[in-house]
Amino acid sequence: MNGGASVWAITPEERGKHDKQFENLAPVLGYVSGEQARKFFLQSGLPPSVLAEIWNLADIDYDGKMDRLEFSIAMKLIKLKLQGQNLPSALPVIMKQTPTSNNNNANIPLSARFGMGSMPNLSIGLSSMSTMSTLPILTPIPANPPLPSVQPLVPMPMTLPLITSLGNSGLPNGTINLLTPTLVPNNAGPPVSGFSSPMAFSPTTGMSKANSLLDLGSSSSNSSSTTSLASNSPMMGAGDWAVPQASRLKYRQQFNTLDKLMTGYLSGPQVRNALMASNLTQTQLATIWSLADVDKDGQLRADEFILAMHLVDMAKTGRPLPLTLPQDLVPPSLRGGIKSGELVNGTGPYMTPSLIDSTEVEPAQKNKSSVSYEDKLKENFARGSAELEKRRLALAEEQRKERERREREEREAYERREREARELENRRRLEEERRLERQREMERQREEERLRELERKEAAKQEMERQRREEWERRRREELGRRKEEEQEEISRLREKKKSLELELEAVGNKHKQISDRLRDAQSKRRIQKAEVDLINQKRDARITEINTLQLEFEDWQRKLSQLVPEQQRLTEKLRNIGLKKLPSVSLTSLTGTVTEKSMNCRRLKDQLDILEKETTDKLAQMEQYNKELKELREKQVKQQAVLDNLYTVKEEKLRELERRREEERERKRREDEEAARQAKLEQERREQERREQEMRERQEEEARQRRLLEEQRAKQREAEEEEERQAKARLRAAQEKAQEEERRRREEKEEEERRKKREMEEEEKRRKEEEEQQRRKEEQERGGGQLTTYRALYSFVARNADELSIDADGLIEVDEHTVGEPGWLCGNYQGNRGWFPQSYAEKCPAPSTSETAQSSPGKMSRLPPALNTRHPCVEGAGDITVSALSDASQSSVTLFARALSSWSATSETHLDPSSDASGALLSFSQGDVISVLQQRDDWWFGQLNGTQGWFPKTYVTLEPAGNSDVDLLDSSDSVQLEEYVALYTYESPETGDLTFVEGDVVMVTEREGEWWRGCIGDQTGVFPSNYVRPVEPEGSRPGVSSKKPELAQAVTAAEAPTVNRLRLSPGQLIVVRAKNSTGWWLGELQVRGKKRQKGWFHSSHVKLLGPSSSKSSPSPLPVCQVIAMYDYTAANQDELSFSKGQLINILDKTNPDWWKGEASGVTGLLPTNYIKMTTESDPSQQWCADLMTLDTMTPQERKRQGYIHELIQTEETYVEDLELVLEVFYKPMSESGRLTEAEMTVIFVNWRELIMCNTKLLKALRVRKQIGGENMPVQLIGDLLASELAHMQPYIRFCSCQLNTAALLQSKTHNQPDFKDFLKKIATNYRCKGMPLSSFLLKPMQRITRYPLLIKNILEHTAEGHADREPLRVALERAEELCLQVNEGVREKENSDRLEWIQNHIQCEGPIEHLIFNSLTNCLGPRKLLHSGRLCKSKSSRELWAFLFNDFLLLTHSAKPFSSSGSEKLFSPKTNVQLKMYKTPLFLNEVLVKMPPDPSSDEPLFHVSHIDRVYTLKTETLSERTAWVQKIKAASEHFIETEKKKREKAYQARSLKTSGIGRLLVTVIEAQELKACKPNGKSNPYCELTMGAQCYTSRPVSDTLNPKWNFNCQFFIKDIYQDVLSITVFEKDQFSPDDFLGRTEVPVATIKKDMESKGAANRRLLLHEVPTGEVLVKLDLQLYEPSK
Repeated sequence: MNGGASVWAITPEERGKHDKQFENLAPVLGYVSGEQARKFFLQSGLPPSVLAEIWNLADIDYDGKMDRLEFSIAMKLIKLKLQGQNLPSALPVIMKQTPTSNNNNANIPLSARFGMGSMPNLSIGLSSMSTMSTLPILTPIPANPPLPSVQPLVPMPMTLPLITSLGNSGLPNGTINLLTPTLVPNNAGPPVSGFSSPMAFSPTTGMSKANSLLDLGSSSSNSSSTTSLASNSPMMGAGDWAVPQASRLKYRQQFNTLDKLMTGYLSGPQVRNALMASNLTQTQLATIWSLADVDKDGQLRADEFILAMHLVDMAKTGRPLPLTLPQDLVPPSLRGGIKSGELVNGTGPYMTPSLIDSTEVEPAQKNKSSVSYEDKLKENFARGSAELEKRRLALAEEQRKERERREREEREAYERREREARELENRRRLEEERRLERQREMERQREEERLRELERKEAAKQEMERQRREEWERRRREELGRRKEEEQEEISRLREKKKSLELELEAVGNKHKQISDRLRDAQSKRRIQKAEVDLINQKRDARITEINTLQLEFEDWQRKLSQLVPEQQRLTEKLRNIGLKKLPSVSLTSLTGTVTEKSMNCRRLKDQLDILEKETTDKLAQMEQYNKELKELREKQVKQQAVLDNLYTVKEEKLRELERRREEERERKRREDEEAARQAKLEQERREQERREQEMRERQEEEARQRRLLEEQRAKQREAEEEEERQAKARLRAAQEKAQEEERRRREEKEEEERRKKREMEEEEKRRKEEEEQQRRKEEQERGGGQLTTYRALYSFVARNADELSIDADGLIEVDEHTVGEPGWLCGNYQGNRGWFPQSYAEKCPAPSTSETAQSSPGKMSRLPPALNTRHPCVEGAGDITVSALSDASQSSVTLFARALSSWSATSETHLDPSSDASGALLSFSQGDVISVLQQRDDWWFGQLNGTQGWFPKTYVTLEPAGNSDVDLLDSSDSVQLEEYVALYTYESPETGDLTFVEGDVVMVTEREGEWWRGCIGDQTGVFPSNYVRPVEPEGSRPGVSSKKPELAQAVTAAEAPTVNRLRLSPGQLIVVRAKNSTGWWLGELQVRGKKRQKGWFHSSHVKLLGPSSSKSSPSPLPVCQVIAMYDYTAANQDELSFSKGQLINILDKTNPDWWKGEASGVTGLLPTNYIKMTTESDPSQQWCADLMTLDTMTPQERKRQGYIHELIQTEETYVEDLELVLEVFYKPMSESGRLTEAEMTVIFVNWRELIMCNTKLLKALRVRKQIGGENMPVQLIGDLLASELAHMQPYIRFCSCQLNTAALLQSKTHNQPDFKDFLKKIATNYRCKGMPLSSFLLKPMQRITRYPLLIKNILEHTAEGHADREPLRVALERAEELCLQVNEGVREKENSDRLEWIQNHIQCEGPIEHLIFNSLTNCLGPRKLLHSGRLCKSKSSRELWAFLFNDFLLLTHSAKPFSSSGSEKLFSPKTNVQLKMYKTPLFLNEVLVKMPPDPSSDEPLFHVSHIDRVYTLKTETLSERTAWVQKIKAASEHFIETEKKKREKAYQARSLKTSGIGRLLVTVIEAQELKACKPNGKSNPYCELTMGAQCYTSRPVSDTLNPKWNFNCQFFIKDIYQDVLSITVFEKDQFSPDDFLGRTEVPVATIKKDMESKGAANRRLLLHEVPTGEVLVKLDLQLYEPSK
């Protein structure tokens, strides 16, 4: 190495290294592109700006790419820059030169040059060199160059040492120093001609031969010697360390400061504070520690500490930290050196020889040698061993001398250090003196500066005083001007207040009048009640008189009774005496009669007494009742008197208030007059003001007269309304009586109808049994007969094989109907030929001709086995019973399916004979058919195919698992009875899942349950009300209707059948058209040989009609109007209509305001209304006015406007009639029946009467406006009415938001209570309902409220610019749209709330969300909303998950049992009893990233959800569902992230506002203690928020603690000491709900200043308020920029 070379020079070793790196970049044509170089250069960690500067220097030819030289220059510049070297302004010339070496072969190992492997034997003698400090060099005796042989070496001591030190004794870094040997060029002498010994050297090589000798001991297999010495050797000085020198010095001083015990290393706790001060994250600091601790001893030495701080600086400047420590960052002291053992064993670096060519051997000389190679080798080995021994002794002597020299040098170094220490102490003392002198000089300058600053402040203070005085004067002028303006505004305000007071006075007068009226009413009521009390008193007095009279009578009777008792005793005694004396019988008889009479009188008197007591008791009870009523009347009188007193008090207060206001008004007027007197210059203005006031008074008087007139009109109107209300009540009572009478009559009719139906059903049952018996007998006769039937061909048919029969149209064919064949095919004779033809191609003639029985052809007639052919009649009946029993059993048990391996028919296997007791029917089938196996018996099975049952051999079939058949769907569809119904009315519904149709459409009913059936029309499937349809009558059952030829169609394109109700078509197949719907979907039967006729829907675009086409089976609706297309339109769906601009279209249905149904060129479909316009014949203006003269006077625009106004009024009348109809037809019967409670009635009808009131008011206003203009006259203004009335349509919000609950209750009632369902059906049969059920009427308010904007928009579009009604219409349109938005929002909120409550009840929450309330507020997004939900599957395990996407997190759940999510088990259904369990912890949307698969066009609907360190791969059922999930998750995540970002930006902007305050407040929140517990485990996740005005800081939350330690620092700028207040609030961090409040405390800045003056900056404990417990420990430090004044 040349120590004098320039630092910019590129060494050959570096050039070789750069070439290898250049090759690794895969250059193209010898160049590396800028993109390749940029990626490689960025790995250096240098900033892009520095790399750009290096590129500009290295790109010599400025071609934007680099060759080898330019790349090498760039790499050299990057290395120098990393070492701290500044880049040159221009590229040095030396860098452009080709690098040269003093020894071109210095990098080639000697062993490799000789072609030798490792020679371990030569290293034996060097083992003792590991402990030697010095090694003498043996210099060989030079030989004569021309001589062909090499002379033996003579060992001589050499003055230059070869190796000065081995191991770590020489240098502090532990590296060895290599001394460059004497350089001898290769051409100094001729090469050596021979090589006689391994120890031979060239005489001109000098000391390099010693190095060559040592190199022989190195192992070429164990060390890679192809790289340069500088790149392989760990000898790298301090200059190669990438840490700048300034950083080393600074961090060395910091290390010495931290190493107070002078141990030479720092532990983790000692370094922690220094690293934490960098404010880096824990992850970054852990990475820096791992990189800096090179020796991994858990401690940092000085170089390691410097490296760690250098890495901290890199991280703080934004540069990325390396994953592994680069070589240039490894401290030199830790890179390791070359050990002596490595040198001896051949693993260390080699010594550089001078010449290599001298060791070459000429083969010619080898041949001349007479000695053998082995002898020479032994001789050379012995010679080398002797030479090594001599050199070992010389080296030992040299080592001794070196040891003595080192001791001498150490003594000299010690004396030198002592001398330097004394000199250093002297310099330090001188430096300290100079420092003190400089300090004194600086203090003197500082004092002078302070004095100058005081003078400057004084001058500034004077200037500020002057400016303040000027500012005060300016403010004073502004204040006076502002006060003047305020006084003027006060005057204006007082005038306005005067007006308002006058209006209030008028209102008070009206109120007084009302109070007076009420007082008069109360007085009249009082008089009436007083009269009633007097009457009651009179009655009471009369009753008391009667009671007294009765009491006297009672006492009289008691007195008489007391008189009669002694008389009775006397008589009894007399009777006894008479009995003793035995008086005559006559006297005894008379006495006995007297006694009896007296006894009867006593009993009669007792009875009368009892009656009197009862009457007395009744009278007393009546008296008590009268007293109670009298007491209540008195209490009412007292209450009314109190009300009257209150009214008097209110009246007096109003009068006093009025008097006070008048007094105030007079006082204000007086002040105004005084002010006017003082301002003489405003005299003219005052007179003008008085004139205006006079005019105002006149206007007020006029307004008062107008108000009186208006009040009179209102009184008249009120009387009229009261009269109308009385009449309405009378009508209502009459209607109720009529309804009751009608209900009674209806019940009687119903009972009579039920009795009549019962009789009819009994008669019908008898008649049906007789017909069945006759039919059975007829079939038996026909089976015995076998006659031929005549058919007439409807279409031509060409036979396709030998078995088929060609026929011509209108030809007569003799058909044997009893010949067994494939369904849909008949066997017949035509023109002498016999064969099979499609049954749909011919029809039976009305009068069938009788012919001889046709003989069956051998190919088609089957010869049954004897046991099956000869059946007894009774056995035949038993067989039928057996088959039916088998069929029934097959339906109840699990059905087996068998697939035919080959075709089989009854004729092909005549020798097979099933059991004789079985049914004799055989089942024919074709290869591939799937048969339902009903019974298995030995080798014969009983099965069913296409509705036909019979026996077949089991060897022809193979069992197949259920569900794997290709025709399972078809077979299942055959078992389902699909009935055809025709629509009686048009049914439209906005609800998803409903089937809509128009009058006359044919519907295939798939499920009949309750009043809502399920059916299909084409590709649409849904539910519809059953009273909208009726069964399709068979053609033959319609009297007077001639049978039509069935239409035949042929498939032209293939069509798939995604559902069982659709037909799968192949080109060429024949279909009999059964019905045609207006949507383009037709109903037909597929004609396929060998298969049962399949009925289903197909689209008309897939077929073409054959032969003469008959009219549609369903009546075509009449066109409503005709329109013209304004633009071209191409149908996007199958049910839409395509048309071109200018084409005429007949409109069939206008129910939907946005999409009308029309017909053009024979095609029917939906078309958008904004693509068409009315023709002149269909102008709506023709519908409102029949006066053509009036229409001619209007413009076309005005005619259309009037037409739309007429449409609005007409539809409003119809709507109000429907609302009232619901009350009369549905509400009253349901309420009177008692089937529903009051609460349930409220849930169904909500506020229906309020809706009637709103729309009745609007309709009355529209009618009045129409009547004012005239019956056939145009309406000029309507927008003001609409704007006014739409503002009062708020009841619609409540009604529409409750519709879901209404529908759920109705469905539950009809499903669980059949009698209630029948009741609803019965009341819906009213002719006014037009077949619509209650649910359809309940949808009308929603439909009407959404139609208002469309109607108003049409009127506005046809209102001319500048029209007086245009602005009111615009306002009305805005209010209508706003109302629709409010209704929609109400519906969504209600639905969202219901679904959240369902989730709360059906999801078992665990872990973090165990106590989560779903229907609550989120943390930062407002109320929680359910955005999407549905079923997902995991892609790998196919596990079914139910996902719920909220606006703050995504919840994945799973069900313990299978869950269909259809029917009653669907999501959010009240009937669902499923319980879902949480699958994973909720995924917060601010931590979620959703991705589509790498191939979005893939048919598999997958998507990925990444959450922190986990990825969920989920699968949906369809691609559209996947798109919906991805879009919704992305939108919700972006909204969440954007909300948090705005929140952070707001807080950051508030903190980053630089203000010119008077000081700052440094706050350190250390900890909090005894906080309130918020979590169920008695812990909290607290964080604190510090605010001062708009400035706000938030600490990090601490998990699960009541005593958090934050150690959080922040600073606030102080604007006003006496106004600013520091507020500290502690919150509980909750991810799922708003953060809970844990306490708050406030500290005024003035208090902090006062405390600091007495105590200084100290810790303070602040109690938290508004909570029971908690305190915060803070440190407050107030720093003011200047003393407060």
